[in-house]
Amino acid sequence: MMNQDQQQNSNPEPEGVVFEIERWSGNDGPGIRTVIFFKGCPLHCIWCCNPESWSPAPQIAFFEDRCQACGQCREVCPQSIARPGPGDGYEDASDCTACGRCVEACPAGARELLGKRMSVGGVLSVVERDRVFYRQSGGGVTFSGGEALAQADFIRELVEKCWASGLPMALETCGHFSWVRNKDILAKMELIFLDIKHMDPETHKRVTGVDNQIILQNAIQITREKMPLAIRVPLIPTINDDVENITTTAAFVSEKLEGVLGVEVLPYHTLGKGKYKSIGLEYQLDHLVPPSAADVARARKIFLDFGIEILHFGSTP
Repeated sequence: MMNQDQQQNSNPEPEGVVFEIERWSGNDGPGIRTVIFFKGCPLHCIWCCNPESWSPAPQIAFFEDRCQACGQCREVCPQSIARPGPGDGYEDASDCTACGRCVEACPAGARELLGKRMSVGGVLSVVERDRVFYRQSGGGVTFSGGEALAQADFIRELVEKCWASGLPMALETCGHFSWVRNKDILAKMELIFLDIKHMDPETHKRVTGVDNQIILQNAIQITREKMPLAIRVPLIPTINDDVENITTTAAFVSEKLEGVLGVEVLPYHTLGKGKYKSIGLEYQLDHLVPPSAADVARARKIFLDFGIEILHFGSTP
């Protein structure tokens, strides 16, 4: 018969892949937040500011403009596929194990490791440093991504540990998840942010890779269960900012999401554009500029006209 220590060793603590832990955030819920960004997302929105979150695995980013072509990355690469200078060899990316040796060897900081495996305890040790600030500010932990619910076993264990220790929690989700598998996680959140990116299912699929059926149904289910829901609407010029789509979105929120806390309108920005090239992707929206203040005000007014409160966690009032 196994003793207690042997039983614990046979059931190791779940691990997950995290690409960033942001402390002292004021944009991801009330008060001071510690935001855990999980890697992996079922959506690939063409305006995404964190394209490094799409893949569930760690990966290497290469910033060509920093490279000094010294060759040290190639010397330490176990597969000999790291290439200094222009044309970093993205065609060999499938062979890269993201071991990080090229990152450590690069004297110019031209390479970065995006994502690392962390244990539940490792994440909690970071979170616990900020506990005192949660009490003073009304803040807490926010699970984000990518899509945090895509790593179900990992986040479930994290949530259970946070819940047991009395840590306030919030979740930022794209909404594309299994309700049955995740409703227990959602029930422990003090706040849930869910994105509605477009109301037309075909357009939604064209710009994100999936249609919106599961997303809208999950939004309805969250409010039916009386869970605290805030809707986020990214305002993307020429894609979803037309009056018809915003009006349809407002009607859905007003008619289908009883008890919703409100809507936060998030204006499109270009801060993540430079990341695409670094991981071998093409940014498709080079022609877009952020919406004007008048455009944002127009969208917000439509929601207000439907009696929906406008929220300002991370957007400009």
